[in-house]
Order: sequence, then structure tokens, then C-alpha cells
Amino acid sequence: MKKAILIFALSRSPWIGGIYYRKNVIHMLLTNKAIMQKYKIIVLTNNQYKDIFSCFENVIDVMTCNDNTGILNAILLAVRCCMLHRVKYVFPLRPFSFLKLFGITPISWIADFQHCHYPAFFERKEIDTRNFNFSQIAKANTPLVLSSNDALKDFRTFFSRDRGNVFVVHFTSYIEDELLKLKSFNQENILKSYGLTTGNYAVICNQFWKHKNHIVVLEAIKILKKKMPQVKLQFVFTGEPSDRRNPEYMEEVYLLLNDAAVKDSVKVLGFIDRMSQLCIMKNAAFLIQPSLFEGWSTVVEDAKVLNMRMILSDIAVHIEQKNENSILFQKNDPEDLAESINKLLATDYNSFPAEATDMSEQYSRVFENIFV
Repeated sequence: MKKAILIFALSRSPWIGGIYYRKNVIHMLLTNKAIMQKYKIIVLTNNQYKDIFSCFENVIDVMTCNDNTGILNAILLAVRCCMLHRVKYVFPLRPFSFLKLFGITPISWIADFQHCHYPAFFERKEIDTRNFNFSQIAKANTPLVLSSNDALKDFRTFFSRDRGNVFVVHFTSYIEDELLKLKSFNQENILKSYGLTTGNYAVICNQFWKHKNHIVVLEAIKILKKKMPQVKLQFVFTGEPSDRRNPEYMEEVYLLLNDAAVKDSVKVLGFIDRMSQLCIMKNAAFLIQPSLFEGWSTVVEDAKVLNMRMILSDIAVHIEQKNENSILFQKNDPEDLAESINKLLATDYNSFPAEATDMSEQYSRVFENIFV
């Protein structure tokens, strides 16, 4: 009988990216024959996220609990699941020592160390919580997964220079099931409902959080309108227009959005459903990812699968993550971004690669050294 890997996909956080990260990890594991010969996969998730994992329902087990289940009850449910299904590993989970009593190895994951670089973007309580949790992980000898070599550098700098059992596992986006559904939709009607036309807009797909750096895009639009009037392009922003950590940030954003030199060229769509999001990305001229900080950008990975051209800020993780369809701009320089937009529009689209390479199986091999 196979042992099991339990993927812990419970969340009351507004960060839906963490749930899609679990989906991407599951896809990676399913591509790895060596792992699948030894283990089966079980997902424990909230009812509201069950459909995200439905594409795997024929090859994994999905367990659900009420959306308001507390973390302690969720852990107890996970332990009961572990005992029933001979679970060997739980991922991602903090290194709770009592799990050893049940023969269970927790595998931790830290998405990023943004608070160490930009503490002003966080509340003091959240910084303290992160530091405490990360310090506990640093002291443990259970496996730790990080998503980039840039994150590994940060972990070594801020928390532990000599801790072993640390693994860098890049991930790719698995959106094939959603793209298959999208084929049955009338994409032209979806775009029309948002006032868009295929290829006539650039898209920026981020929540309006300060570190996502929307300001540099809006300033670049002003420069384009003034210095490069030949550029006729709309700029489409998706994502919830609020930042609970930095409410004053939205005031600055709205000032620019209402600027006479900008407002006719932008559309703010807010938080939209996943199918609309993929449709808008798929039919855009290119994607701009202007972030000041990322752990390993899911938006960039989505764009790779969609074979999109991309303009990325020159942060270390984007340099690590970019592909042949990407060009970089200086993260705080709207002039450079405007020049990059102009350059990209002047480049023959056919000079970019037609298909992305699926790295899932290659990335999954690192897990072979974790699931021993």
C-alpha cells in the first residue's frame, strides 16, 4: 500500500495565490513517475476552494472542511486523515514537533521575505508574526521548500546561514484545465463586456498592494502620451483596488488614475473571475509585471503558459524567472518602462518563441530528495 502526501490547502486569507500554488505543486508531483509509484496525494481544503482541485479528482483524493474551520480543528482533522491514510508527509506546514509521534514529517514553505526588505509595507504585528514563524522554521530540522534562489539568499541572510534540509523548488502554472474550458467560451464577448479588443491593450494583473508598484506604470503612461504619442494602447488593471496595509497608497493611485494625461488610457476592472482573467491575459498585446518584490511570480508563470510577451521589473527573482519572451526595465524608472513599451511594440511578434516549455517534471525532481 502506498503512503500518502497530504497537501494542506486551507486558508482564510485573501491571498488566493497561495491556493493556486498548491494546485501547481500537485501538478508537478503528478508528472513525476518515481514519486507517484511510492505515494498517493490527498488534499485537505476549504469547501470554497474544492473546485480548484477538481481537475485532479480522478488521480487524487480531495477532503474538505467548513470554510470557517479554525486552524487547531484543521490540524486535528489533518492528523485524523494522516492516521487513516498512512500519511508520511504534510505540505506546506510549520514544523509542529508533536507530528513525530504519528510518524508524520511536516514540510514547510516560505513564499518570500518581503517584510525584511520593505518593513514599511507591513503592520508591526504582522512583521512580528512572520519573524516568529520563520525563526521557528529556521530552528527545525524538517524540510523547508523555497520557491527561488533569491528567497534562499534571503533566508540565509535574515534567518539561518547554516540550516540544512532546505530545497529550492521552482513552480510552473497549471492552467490547462481552465484553458480547455475557455475554448468553449465566446472570448470576443468576454472582451466586449469589458470594453476590450484583442491585441489593443497591455494588462497588469496584480492586487493594488504597494509592493506591486502600479505607480511606475501610471507614470510611464504619462510619459508615453507626452513623448511617444504614436503609441496607441490601453492599459488594463485587474485586481482588488485596495491595500489594507497601506490605505494611503490607493489615494496616490487614484490621483494618477484621474490625471488628464492618464485616465483615457486606463481601465481598472477590479477583482474578476478566473476565466475572464485568463481570457484578458490571453488576448493582450503583452503583460507588465512592475513589482518591487516577488517570491516567484504566479502571474509570470501564467503568462509563460499563455506564451505572452512580458515586460518585467528588474528585481532579482524576475531575472531568475524570465524567459525568452521577457524584457526587463529598471523597477523605479517610468522613463525606462515607457521606452521598453515602445521597444516591445516595435518588435516583430513572430521573433518571439511560439511555445513555452513545460518545466513541471524537471522542477518536480527536487521533491524526490524530500520524499525519501
